[in-house]
Amino acid sequence: MRLLLFLILEVFIMGLALAQELYIRDLPNGAKLIVKPREDTSAVALHVWFRVGSVYEKYDEKGMAHFLEHMLFNGSEKYPYGEIDRIVESLGGNINAGTSKDFTYYHIEIAAPYWRQALEVLYQLTLKAILDEDMIEKEKPIVIEELRRGKDNPSTILWETFEKTAYKVSPYRFPVIGFEETIRRFTREQLLNFYRSFYQPRNMAVVVVGNVDPKEVEEEVLKTFGKEEGRPVPKVQIPSEPELTRTRFEKLEDPRVQKAYWIIGWRVPAIGKTDYYGLVVLDEILGSGRTSLFYRELKEKGLVYSFFTGDLGRPRDNMYVISATFDPERYEEVKGKVFELMERLYSDLTDEEVDRAKERIISSRIFEEERVEGEAYDIGYSYTVVKDLDFYRYFEHNIRKVRKVDLMRVYERYIQDRNYVEVLMLPKGGER
Repeated sequence: MRLLLFLILEVFIMGLALAQELYIRDLPNGAKLIVKPREDTSAVALHVWFRVGSVYEKYDEKGMAHFLEHMLFNGSEKYPYGEIDRIVESLGGNINAGTSKDFTYYHIEIAAPYWRQALEVLYQLTLKAILDEDMIEKEKPIVIEELRRGKDNPSTILWETFEKTAYKVSPYRFPVIGFEETIRRFTREQLLNFYRSFYQPRNMAVVVVGNVDPKEVEEEVLKTFGKEEGRPVPKVQIPSEPELTRTRFEKLEDPRVQKAYWIIGWRVPAIGKTDYYGLVVLDEILGSGRTSLFYRELKEKGLVYSFFTGDLGRPRDNMYVISATFDPERYEEVKGKVFELMERLYSDLTDEEVDRAKERIISSRIFEEERVEGEAYDIGYSYTVVKDLDFYRYFEHNIRKVRKVDLMRVYERYIQDRNYVEVLMLPKGGER
């Protein structure tokens, strides 16, 4: 009984300590501020996250979140076109952005003495963009050219086909970049409406990680992001994908490829759900790194040229995917071997193997978060996409709790004898 009480107290104290690592404030206008002070570095990562991506777009808005990422670098109320990049580069920093299906974020990594200047730049970039009419028209052919270049890449075609095959109802079936016909029709009024609806305090988080004083950061954020008006965020109904009632297969032929390109995927728990941690450990053993089962049995033995495994990290309708490239005539052999290896893992899995996998995951996470930009990303993703900062706070704790039985349960519930989605791309004239 004493041991049990001690363990409960230890978990409580650990949780309290973890909670105190983050300096979290809800600003009066609805914005969220999250600061992780660190004295072990001379760098600072400043991120601004918005809970908007391509799944939040109406059909005539497809590609708008991505298009706005381009537009926000084209001038603000304070900084004309090109000035933001010049300022950040002159201070030795890096600035970039990313748009996905579930989120959009803008970020700067910079030396600690310049974090205030970087914060002002991010404020101007994200909330004070001009969206000039002439710049909109200049940007359209640039984005359309980017879209066309993507279509020239067989891998892009493969993944877009996979998502269209996997999702028949969910907006995950649409590409982030949108379509040429929607991009051409964007108007400034449309863009402003989307921008003002989603790029605003009630739909954002400012994340700062590095050698800073949290109270000083809060003061500066209140002078910038904190003075903007928070408006109601549009309620977007994102339909859930129905259960996969049959296996779906699509075959593509492309004269540009010499190898076979293959993806197979299963519906799995959303990121952060209880079963998700078992899936992470299962994937570590199956396909992560040179010690993984797939690397030893597929790559080292020459059955495939390359492979990738992992889940898509989605808060709904998540999928676990395996992709590989190999000689076209080996398709049946590769597919059969993948299923055989998963069954072998299920039948031969040991507690020691699970423990080793957990330690590799935790070590990798620690290494990733040694960099301020890695930790800022994990915090922003947890708050914006998972909608739960405990995913960041207790990730290691939840991985350590995983046991062999959890992996077996995940495999039984979501993969073994379950319907899946499969796309195979072959050279033109190749045989299945």
